[in-house]
Amino acid sequence: MEIQRSGFFNVGFFRDLAIASLTFFLVALTPVVGAIVIIFIPLPILYYYMKNGRVKGLAIMAPSLGISFIFLSIIDAYTNVLLISMLAATGIMISECLKRNFPLEKTVSYSVAAIFCAGAMFVLHQSYYWGVAPWQLVETYIQKQIVYSFKVYAGLNIAAEQINTIKENLPEVVSSITLILPSLFLVTVSFIVWINLLAARLLFKKLALPGMDFGDLSSWKAPEKMVWYLIAAGAMVLLSDGGTVMIGWNMLVVIMFVYLLAGLAIVSFFLKKSPLSTGFRYLIYFLIFAQQIATLLVVAAGLFDLWADFRKLNKTMEDSVV
Repeated sequence: MEIQRSGFFNVGFFRDLAIASLTFFLVALTPVVGAIVIIFIPLPILYYYMKNGRVKGLAIMAPSLGISFIFLSIIDAYTNVLLISMLAATGIMISECLKRNFPLEKTVSYSVAAIFCAGAMFVLHQSYYWGVAPWQLVETYIQKQIVYSFKVYAGLNIAAEQINTIKENLPEVVSSITLILPSLFLVTVSFIVWINLLAARLLFKKLALPGMDFGDLSSWKAPEKMVWYLIAAGAMVLLSDGGTVMIGWNMLVVIMFVYLLAGLAIVSFFLKKSPLSTGFRYLIYFLIFAQQIATLLVVAAGLFDLWADFRKLNKTMEDSVV
């Protein structure tokens, strides 16, 4: 699945190095734009890695991160380099899975597991370095990020009532986020891997490059046994206390994300059969993520597809057997 490559230090190499460095600067220095761009940091790394090979791909990523770290350190904005480095490493991990022709599920699972473990090890290291409990370190970080977001939202003219409500309940908000942080981190990394794989598939197809063929993703559905994990997680939340409740909430977040992906596959299935333009389809996807009610409906579709079989996939399988 590797793309044919030529000479090492050429115009394309330095162009890619400059683009990667500028992308990192954009993410670190522009909070609003960076919040969008940061999701796609693995994409250029993935492209360079697959296009130029392992050595040249690393030769592009490492100097660009080094340049970014030096520059951002000078202007006292180096704290974002860690997150950028982790996302860039995500692009490399995805590429390694693709080079080995892993199926979609393994590509996502291995990439997410590697980054999740790296994040967990970093938290433990920082906890040991500063001499505080991991959850206290996490709570402090979350509180700083929320306070920082107040400044960003103020510049976006977000309703003052909403900001004041969060400020008044800041300890409860921080505690709630800390409770489900492991699953939030897992879901966030999974979403980043998933969205970059989809974007890379579109990019490779547009540029007529080989690879990135995972078949018809609109036919994907959540495993049937997932519903039992959902029931178990609900029971932990409703009937338990202490650490068991924490496990239950984290399970619920992950399971709901799986059903969200299943619901998106259903939406994709019917949009492919519709006469709607590509732009209008992207608008529908945007509304799904922008509107909480739409998101919940898609999650419900992914869950109830187990019984409703909206795409009639079970009937198709039965007909093919006969």
